Parts: sequence; structure tokens; C-alpha cells
Amino acid sequence: MGLSLKQFLAELAKYIDISSEMQVGAVDHACSSGGVIYVKELSATLGLSYKQTLDLMTRLRKKGLVVRRGIGVYSLTERGRELCNLMEKLKPSTESPFKVIRLLLIVGSVSSNKLSLKRLMKLSRMERDELVRILSEWGRFYEEGGEEYFEFNEESEKQFGELVRVLGIGPLTLRILRFLTRGRDLSSILMRFLIIYLSASMLVIYDILTGHILGVVAASLWMAVTVIFIILFAFKR
Repeated sequence: MGLSLKQFLAELAKYIDISSEMQVGAVDHACSSGGVIYVKELSATLGLSYKQTLDLMTRLRKKGLVVRRGIGVYSLTERGRELCNLMEKLKPSTESPFKVIRLLLIVGSVSSNKLSLKRLMKLSRMERDELVRILSEWGRFYEEGGEEYFEFNEESEKQFGELVRVLGIGPLTLRILRFLTRGRDLSSILMRFLIIYLSASMLVIYDILTGHILGVVAASLWMAVTVIFIILFAFKR
């Protein structure tokens, strides 16, 4: 029984942090490999360092999805296998949920909803044939100025909106944050934005405390920025 992307993600969120494409990717890899996860192999699949992959497995272990079996080897727990069964039964597409979510976020976070195929291959670490197979139902491939591009169709734009709203924000907010932070997934985008925001806030407070006339101007501008982001997050724009 297939669900809509929004319903599927809501079910997935009961088990893992779907704002982290790496957690989704790790579970997807584990399910497709029979429940055994080799850290070295997973790090190559996700494009992470060995240490980053170990940290990822630690987060999944804390969620009760995997258990350590040896050095660099993990396996799915009963709860992890339950999640695999859920993904297989309910996923709205025959393709890997990890790959679909990842590609939707990559293309959707671009302001024009179109991306050159060359750049898409670099960002997704997927070959052209695989991208064409996965994305054909989500939009169109076309040539312009001697270069190939992919562009969302109207339905895909709606699906992208559903996806990011399940994650707790809106399409416009994600595009702004990705532009500002250059993060690779929502978790890293939000963390980088928080660091930037807090750093800028400390500078504004310093300016005010030292009595600089610019401090008043900076404070006014920063309050305006803060209000804008509060509105964007509140209304999931």
C-alpha cells in the first residue's frame, strides 16, 4: 500500500530524524544490505568520513535501530527491521526513499527549480542514467545552450513543499537558509544558521554595550531580520 510522500515521511519521522538525509540514507542502506552495516562501506555510499559515519551510527544506536556487532560492524535491531518493513510496504515510489528525498531537496532548494545535470551529478554523487531513471516522473530533462538541465514540474514543486513542511519549515525558508549556509542537508543547514545567527547577535550586543552609534542601527536591522525569520518559520513559507 503506497502513501503520499507527505504521509510516508510522517511515518518515517516516528523512527528517525528525517531532517538528516544521512540518517535516512543509513537506514536505507541497512535495509538493502540485509540488515548488516559495514561502516567503511556506508561511509563511501554517503560520502562521509569514517568518523562522521561512526557518529551517525551512534545516533541510530541511541534510537534503538542498530546494535554494534564488532569493530566497524553494526546490524539492525528488531525496531530497525520494523522500520525496513514499513519503508518497503508504504514507500510511495519504487526508488530508494533516501535518493528521492535527497534529490528533491537538492533541486527544490535552488531558487529557479532547475539545475544543470552536471551540477546535479556532482551534488548527488549519482550517474546520469540513475538520475534520469529516478527523476523522470518528477520533471523534465532538456538542453539549453549546449548543456543539459533538469526542471521540476508543477506536481513536483508541490511535493517539495510537502517534504520541507513535514521537516518543519517552508520552501522559501529552506532556499534562503541553504543560500546563506551552503549546508548539505537540513540538519547541517540549521546548525550553521544557528552559529551564524548567534555570532552576529553577539556582535550586535557588543556594539550596543560599547555605545557606538552604529549599534542602534545594527540592532534595528537585526531585529528586522529576526522578525522576518520568525514569520517564515511560523507560517512555513
